[in-house]
Amino acid sequence: MNLVRTIVTMSCLSAGLLAPSCGPPNREITRVNPEAVTDVDYRFNDTDAHQVCQGMVNDALFRNWLDTWLQEHAGKRPTIIVGGIQNNTQDYINTKLFTGSFEREMLNSGKVRVVEMRDQRGELRDERLQGQEWNSPETRKIMKNERGADLMLMGDINDVKQRSPDGRTLVNFYQVNLHLADIETNEKVWQGNVEIKKVVRNP
Repeated sequence: MNLVRTIVTMSCLSAGLLAPSCGPPNREITRVNPEAVTDVDYRFNDTDAHQVCQGMVNDALFRNWLDTWLQEHAGKRPTIIVGGIQNNTQDYINTKLFTGSFEREMLNSGKVRVVEMRDQRGELRDERLQGQEWNSPETRKIMKNERGADLMLMGDINDVKQRSPDGRTLVNFYQVNLHLADIETNEKVWQGNVEIKKVVRNP
């Protein structure tokens, strides 16, 4: 029994002595401008999301759909909610990287109203419900008094990948389509798209 314990102890000590030499090398971490282009591979990244957001916001704010809406609704700003964006690509893409920025820019423009997305409204409703019991009457919020959205942001992402016969060149093409649809009538009031193309050449 003592022999077994001695062997185990020696093994543990040996592992502890060898671990530093077998561990990963020291990593160098560098802070860069968040807007700097840092393409590590061909996949959809933060630079692409920024490009999509800027393209969509510029298109949505300067098309005439907004003036038409204001004319048809006595100057009342449209209220927008973000819906689902379907990812039809072969890659994992976090669509909130650009829908969140789109929502922020549209709201801060002062030309539209924005209400919370479906997965975030539950927390607000719980808070109002708790407030009926615990908040003072003068600060208590009314139940069932939410602002209804007029338009929903929806869309999809598609891609095409091509590889050269020798496998050394890869072309990755993304097309992001977004539109605003009237919740009551299903009519599309605005539609935009941004295209991104990347070429990867291996030595």
